[in-house]
Amino acid sequence: MRRLLVPLLVLFIAGCSMQQTTLTDSSQLSDMRLKKLPTGEKTNHSLSVKLYTKSEELLGTPFKDLGIVTGQSCRSSLQDPPANITIARNQMIMKATHLNANAILLHQCEMLSGQGCYQIAICEGSALLITQ
Repeated sequence: MRRLLVPLLVLFIAGCSMQQTTLTDSSQLSDMRLKKLPTGEKTNHSLSVKLYTKSEELLGTPFKDLGIVTGQSCRSSLQDPPANITIARNQMIMKATHLNANAILLHQCEMLSGQGCYQIAICEGSALLITQ
């Protein structure tokens, strides 16, 4: 068995090294570097979403409720940075922009522990489309 194993190993290594390789001209390769895409005007979607903290602020304003949106920031280990309510709120706003909302009625933001995190910040609100 040993006599068969050594020649097979030599043939395998020799066969792999004798594969034909073709050299490609570097001009044929596409430029793989990251480039900034010309997007023209960049809009910050979080600026287009207004955050309401009290339902009284919406009195007399016609709107459509698009659903509940949430955001969270989790501190999963002691080496991670602390959970942050601002990050949770921004994540909630980004989810609202995906629903084409232009406002959020904030229900609550809380700092909790548990749920697989040492510390977690959770924000919840209603995504709204205000029509004027």
